[in-house]
Amino acid sequence: MKLPKITKKQQDILKLLYSYRYLDRKQIQLAMNHTDKRRVISWLKDLREKQYVGWIYSTDFVEKTKPAIYYLGINGIRQLRALDQYPIEELRKRYRDANRSRTFIDRSLLVADCCLSLQTINTSGASRASFDCILETSYINPDHEYHFLAEHEVLRPNLCIVKRNKQGMVTANYLLEIFDSSLPRYRLRYRLKKYVTYLEDGEWEGDGSAPIILLVCPTITELIYAKRSTKKLIEDTYEDDLRIRFTTTELLHKEGITSKLWEEGRLRYSL
Repeated sequence: MKLPKITKKQQDILKLLYSYRYLDRKQIQLAMNHTDKRRVISWLKDLREKQYVGWIYSTDFVEKTKPAIYYLGINGIRQLRALDQYPIEELRKRYRDANRSRTFIDRSLLVADCCLSLQTINTSGASRASFDCILETSYINPDHEYHFLAEHEVLRPNLCIVKRNKQGMVTANYLLEIFDSSLPRYRLRYRLKKYVTYLEDGEWEGDGSAPIILLVCPTITELIYAKRSTKKLIEDTYEDDLRIRFTTTELLHKEGITSKLWEEGRLRYSL
């Protein structure tokens, strides 16, 4: 089947949607480091008409103020499949992206915000540090150097962040996971226990020291519960240097990933 013709920049948009799953127009423009809003809007309109992307957009008066959210359409999946660079099982998952839960979509958008915030720091050159963002869609590839993250039987962080100094040396590693509001507490405790065990057993295989775990809770109530549960788990292991930090979805949205919003004990840290 011959697909409609699209530009190289439009192909880049498809690759971004594969990696992040869902993006709005502003996120796409920022990820491409493109200054012309109208050009990006034109590309997206053309991609929609040619069924390379789908979108989530409401004409309801209240919802209309929210930006449209884009995801891979059927021809976008076919285009990427023809490149022979993406796992078939992952591309098959994209056929269901039109019907994912709002929780899944919002989590994907928040992860994208985190990555793009760190990308902005990298490109500005104003910081003494730079950050590599490794998404789950990257590390599940068996050939990726961080594929060991996909080999854990339970843990599946939404994002791995590698912090480097001006000389390119790794100074810190972070694993970020966003907990859904629908996650039962018994499952939350189980995941917390697995993170504690992961750190205690020294399972980290990447460059540099063991990672700092960044956990995002849906509410303040869940954050307090998670902190108390983790404190008890750490006390039981007789380890006092396991770094697990917490924040809420609201704070992460409001202040950004690099802000001093990550709670560990009574202290707050930034990246």
